[in-house]
Amino acid sequence: MASVSKKDARIVVFHGNNEFEIEKASREFLKTRCPDAESNGSLTTIRGDVDTIDQAVDVVKQTLMAIQSLNMFSAENVTWLKEAQIFSGTLFTHSEVKEAVEKFQETLGKGLGPEQLLLITVAGKLDKRSRFLKTLQKVADVHEFIRVTKEWEIKEDAIQKLGAEFKDRKMKADPKVLPEIAARVGNDPRLLQNELEKLELFVGTERSVTLQDVEWMVPMQQEAQVYLLGDCVGSRDLGRAMALLQQMETSGLNAVGVMATLHNSLREMAYLGACVHRGEARVEDRGQFGKYIFLDPEAQAGFQLLVGSKTRSPYRLYQLGKQARNFSPRELDQMLRFSAETYDAFFRSGISHFEQLRLLVLRIFYECVRKTA
Repeated sequence: MASVSKKDARIVVFHGNNEFEIEKASREFLKTRCPDAESNGSLTTIRGDVDTIDQAVDVVKQTLMAIQSLNMFSAENVTWLKEAQIFSGTLFTHSEVKEAVEKFQETLGKGLGPEQLLLITVAGKLDKRSRFLKTLQKVADVHEFIRVTKEWEIKEDAIQKLGAEFKDRKMKADPKVLPEIAARVGNDPRLLQNELEKLELFVGTERSVTLQDVEWMVPMQQEAQVYLLGDCVGSRDLGRAMALLQQMETSGLNAVGVMATLHNSLREMAYLGACVHRGEARVEDRGQFGKYIFLDPEAQAGFQLLVGSKTRSPYRLYQLGKQARNFSPRELDQMLRFSAETYDAFFRSGISHFEQLRLLVLRIFYECVRKTA
């Protein structure tokens, strides 16, 4: 039997790893389908984010009781089982919980009458092989909300979300603004919303958001800050590199961690650049994104030895390889040597760590990027 139509479904299920989108869709569903439910007392909300077996069993019993009751104030009784963990978490493996869920599943499998409306939001992704989901698909309108996890997909998805939000808010942006916000914030929908609200209050809807507005108003995640510092070297942007170091110091980042990440980025960039110069690899530009391709299996194996157990996403590999093309093998070797010397001086010199980082960046630009500096 196919899933019931969205229009006729009396059971609606939202599940997946994108909690923000699930919450947003839930609010929109209740606002559209039963706008007066909360005000007239016909909405019953049952919290499903429980931790014990007894609590899980009690949640199922409460939900069963709610969907089998009539409402005195409305012709429709609305129940929201919210952030239910019992269908996707470890609690589901316990026999008592399984027994309670099976009874719940049996009741739902018969469908609900026109006087009942049930919304289930699941904290996690339902197993496609489970009898519970298969039963729901026959009687419910089921939606899955997935948050991407690959680095290049995360950035692309964040840019698309930002573009839609800018359009909805009637905000304008310079071409480089959306990628910059995505690089600073990542793909966390809540953070994206918070930062957009700040920008909207700052610039209003009368003028475009500029790159400088973003630099003033949108802080960066720590890891993104360190990667961007290496990117500034790769793209030969001294002013931005110095501004980033100042921002890192002000926000209290650990200088040793910054130095270690920067050194690793330069080391990987030097290796990838050397492979390109020797014809052992090439960089394919594909607009905003692209691909780094090893042509020599031994060169690829050597890179894996360099990074050890770490993995580099195809997008990060492309970024480093693209930046490395801008430098000669001699310049890449010099940058790496300067970085290693500064890293060693961190543990021997009395100069502050961030001051040493600034001196390192200046040295790199003076010796290797003289024209830009």
